Amino acid sequence: MKKLALIVSLITALCVNLSGEEFPPSWFSNKLTFTETEITRKNADGAWVPFIDRTYTACEFVKVTDEIYSLDMARDAAEKKACERLDEYFKDYKIPEGLKAKHVLAGYKYNDSLADGGAYVKVDVTVSTEKVQEKPQVALDEKKEISESSNLARILQYKGKKFTLVDTINFNSQESIENHRIVQSGKGKGYESKSSKTKESFYYPDGILVYDTVVHLENTLLEFNLKNVIKGRKTLIIIRTDAISENKTLELKLNGQRFPANVEHDGKNRWRNAIFEVEEGTIVEYSPKFIFMDCPKPQGIASIWVYQLL
Repeated sequence: MKKLALIVSLITALCVNLSGEEFPPSWFSNKLTFTETEITRKNADGAWVPFIDRTYTACEFVKVTDEIYSLDMARDAAEKKACERLDEYFKDYKIPEGLKAKHVLAGYKYNDSLADGGAYVKVDVTVSTEKVQEKPQVALDEKKEISESSNLARILQYKGKKFTLVDTINFNSQESIENHRIVQSGKGKGYESKSSKTKESFYYPDGILVYDTVVHLENTLLEFNLKNVIKGRKTLIIIRTDAISENKTLELKLNGQRFPANVEHDGKNRWRNAIFEVEEGTIVEYSPKFIFMDCPKPQGIASIWVYQLL
């Protein structure tokens, strides 16, 4: 028993190298592993940008045998096996343009013990990829979204606040025309007032075809009264507009105060919703009279929606 214990202790001692590290070394793993490091370097365009270096590591161990009769040969064989394993992993991997993956012998240990002679080898391949810069979150352009929307919701989110639908005007409905006391009048002396009404179908930028009754105005003012509004509350008046006109700005007028709305010209997707903002405290009547002001060019308008702040 004592002899057996002595042999075991001698073998154990031989399995420890001079630095005291046991075999296999601490870095040895049968699995393919990786680590990531962020660095800054020039990209293919010569600009200094962040890169992600992802280093893949494969480890192998090859024993000394009759065919491999030295530790140097064992190391070379183990390195070859590790590189082959990495190559197999990377065969379908597209390396970024201007960069190359390179095998690097990252470490090896000889194990010259009587029990397990051979070489442990660690091979790294580092692949660099330019870091995709996170784009700052752009605030939703609610005004543009509403302007281009074919379907306005009952509750609108606008400039961070919620507005609810309180009134609508439909030029195809005689009841709506009478209830809102719609009146058309000439611009003034020396002008020939022209107005006509047709049913039209145009597309919105969201690709939806919408039918509506269009009032065509030229040298003409159009008056209408709102219903169901609360005095003093911030209000949005949204008018469906034919964007083929060359008018860049439309205006509403209330008690001498003007409210503009910009319109984007579009000869293809012709519907736009012009948004007129009436600030808090402006409306002082339960049925305020607004005037759609005459424009430099002929203008077509259709349905009208009225929203108030919740």
